[in-house]
Amino acid sequence: MRQTLAIILCGTLIGTLGALFLSALKFADSARIAAINLAGTSSLPPWLAAVLVCLTGAAVAAYLAYRLAPDAPQTSLDRPGKETATPASQLGGLSANFAGTSLAVGAGFALGPERPAIQMGAIVGRTVCRILRLKASDRDIFTAAAGGAGVATMFNSPLGCAAYTVEAVLKRVDFKRSVIALGMGGISVAVARLISGNAINFPVGEISGVKPPQLLLCLLLGCLMAFFAKLHLQLIMVTSRGLISAMPRPVLRAALIGGLFGILAWHAPALVGTGEQMTQSILDGGLDLRALVIVFLIRFLLGPLSLAASVPGGYFTPVLLLGAAFGAMFGSVANEWIPMTDISPTVFALTGMAVALATVANAPFTGILLVIETTGAFSLSLPMTVAVLGAVAVGRLLHQPTLTHGLEQALNANPPKFM
Repeated sequence: MRQTLAIILCGTLIGTLGALFLSALKFADSARIAAINLAGTSSLPPWLAAVLVCLTGAAVAAYLAYRLAPDAPQTSLDRPGKETATPASQLGGLSANFAGTSLAVGAGFALGPERPAIQMGAIVGRTVCRILRLKASDRDIFTAAAGGAGVATMFNSPLGCAAYTVEAVLKRVDFKRSVIALGMGGISVAVARLISGNAINFPVGEISGVKPPQLLLCLLLGCLMAFFAKLHLQLIMVTSRGLISAMPRPVLRAALIGGLFGILAWHAPALVGTGEQMTQSILDGGLDLRALVIVFLIRFLLGPLSLAASVPGGYFTPVLLLGAAFGAMFGSVANEWIPMTDISPTVFALTGMAVALATVANAPFTGILLVIETTGAFSLSLPMTVAVLGAVAVGRLLHQPTLTHGLEQALNANPPKFM
């Protein structure tokens, strides 16, 4: 009975908190543009106003993470069931994740909401378990499921939430864990939809399936993306290790990187932030091949810089943009050079999103289910599966690490100092 009550309470609280968090992130994106425009009306040069706005937001976000939630940035440990190495209050950790990520997104960093949502969900799960006095053997399961429910609210993805919980966090599947993860994720998504609406994240309309011979192209896409994922992860590790070593004070490092993002935010505002609008533009077919290449290359570099800033935030949403851009590029080239292809680049963009998430998170089921649920492209489950299998196979051959493992090594080698 207490376990059922815990599932309901956790799901309701996480869904409510998640809906508020998403609203805060959307407000932060629009507030950045408004603040830059407002500051530009003063005697300051417009570009300098943009730099100051983004610099300030980044510095405050890094300060909150350093003081209240040192495991909030991606450059830290990544398991909601674990206690943070540096003690911090539950309320402080929740506040740092909520406000810090909003400020980081407002500063234009290429970050997503899922890691803070995992941590906030885990805080809710631990608190509910303590209040209801659940057994110690159940607390880790409920805490992990609560973290997964946080992911579910960010992407409207209850099945993806359950997959993430058992695949990437608990790394073990049984009936009890599956029911807790599904129940908590389903309730949290239902509550979030009740508050913020019932729309999927990336609507794509009706998508036709892929013919069996064309699945070879999906397999090729997955194999190619595995190489780029390996390169991207190496770039993230090198960038994080280098910048953390050169500038060990996280607030100063975040401020300087925020200033760079401010310059880009002034000249090309569509290229900064979480990237959700750009992802939707790619899925709508609004970018030609040249624009896709530019977007892919710029975001390929912005991600490592954002993660090296040690501000609260995750990387799922930016990775989805990279996957969509690479897949759309692949589809455009395939349609031009390979006879009888005749597949919409949107199909490859969606497939690329699933591959990108699966390879970076080292979670194949999560990548496929999350993209299917966030786009409604259920007809592409087979090509996504084929592409992800190819990417996972190549990734194993390349000994590809997960994103978090590489960043743990970078952070542990250079412990941060304040300011």
